[in-house]
Amino acid sequence: MMTKHFIILPLFFICTIVAAQGIDPVDVGYFDSYSYNGKVTISQSDQLENFVETHVGLNKKRRGFPGYRVKIYAQNHSNARSEANSIRLRFQYSKHKAYVTYTEPNFEVLVGDFTNRFDAVSLLQELAGDYPEAYVVKTIIECPNP
Repeated sequence: MMTKHFIILPLFFICTIVAAQGIDPVDVGYFDSYSYNGKVTISQSDQLENFVETHVGLNKKRRGFPGYRVKIYAQNHSNARSEANSIRLRFQYSKHKAYVTYTEPNFEVLVGDFTNRFDAVSLLQELAGDYPEAYVVKTIIECPNP
């Protein structure tokens, strides 16, 4: 008697699974485009709307988004600014843009705009021969070119 249940129960589940495979989204009324006439209504609280507006405003002020660059130069001697600018000019025709920044007390040259650290490390490995003291830094970047 018990063996009949063990045989019938698995067969029932297999038949149910096989039968369920034949349902198309068109058969379900939820997916019927005529039910909604192509209109979507979004209801949200004033607090949520205020939060989104604040978030958008902060992003506009930031002028970029978090990412990674390779720092290849950081010095603070009397010719540091001119050296940093000449290093930046070496990357003028490169596919990676270079930036000169001043972070007290150093003039720095940062290269690239990367959204993930792995791409920045790849550039670091390319530049290691010319700039052995270079390293990856997390900073605010511009939108990288695809």
